[in-house]
Amino acid sequence: MKQAILNHYGFSRLPFSKDISPTEVFPTASGREAASMLELGLETEDIMVLIGPIGCGKSLVLRSATHRFDSNQYQVIYLRGSIGKPAELFKLILQGMKIDPPHSITRAKPLFYDAVAEAKRTPVIVIDDAQDTSPEALLMLKAMTNFEADSSHRITFILAGQPELAAILQYSHFDALRARIRLSHTLVPMTLEETIGYIEHGLKIVNYAGSLFSDNARMEIFRRTGGIARGINSLCYRAILGGAIEQKQIIDTADIPDGAG
Repeated sequence: MKQAILNHYGFSRLPFSKDISPTEVFPTASGREAASMLELGLETEDIMVLIGPIGCGKSLVLRSATHRFDSNQYQVIYLRGSIGKPAELFKLILQGMKIDPPHSITRAKPLFYDAVAEAKRTPVIVIDDAQDTSPEALLMLKAMTNFEADSSHRITFILAGQPELAAILQYSHFDALRARIRLSHTLVPMTLEETIGYIEHGLKIVNYAGSLFSDNARMEIFRRTGGIARGINSLCYRAILGGAIEQKQIIDTADIPDGAG
């Protein structure tokens, strides 16, 4: 079926998939604001937070933003949010810095501080789905940014997660950690205009030159998805699949499959 779609529409690859490069991410207004925040905060901020509802393209925004970080100055280390004990966090960061971590936290902790202090590139630790990280590990972040012997900025944490993360950080036992977070941004769904641009962009990057979706179809996709990227991708792909099966050159409202994507 993949080849049938490519042959019918002349795509260079399947459109509306997650398999896109950081340079191909569609720049929404909210995404640009998030990227600017992250770039500007690199030199001064210990901890930054990026919140996004499920399916809004948060991970793609992160990839696009971090792709532009100067690799000669920053080392980006991606971690998944399912981090349990603080010891695991120390070890994962050391591994990301290509250092074999010791089993004991009593040895891993000083090794972490020495490695970060001596690093030629500033570590930027991205914890995606941070709402799944244990409270103990989150609380450790404040201590992990303290380098009392040197007042210079040594490490940056970027916490990215669903709205649940923002709610978690409001608990009173995170007061001291929250005080260290000066920059945060919440991604919002795309507007109708952005949704239309997103659909056209998704076709352009697979080398489709025309307007495959009618104006009414694009408005219907926005109505059903509310501008959430994952839903748009799903509806567009399913509509293209049906269009290829029925040999259609234009996808109209009636060709948009049932469901919100």
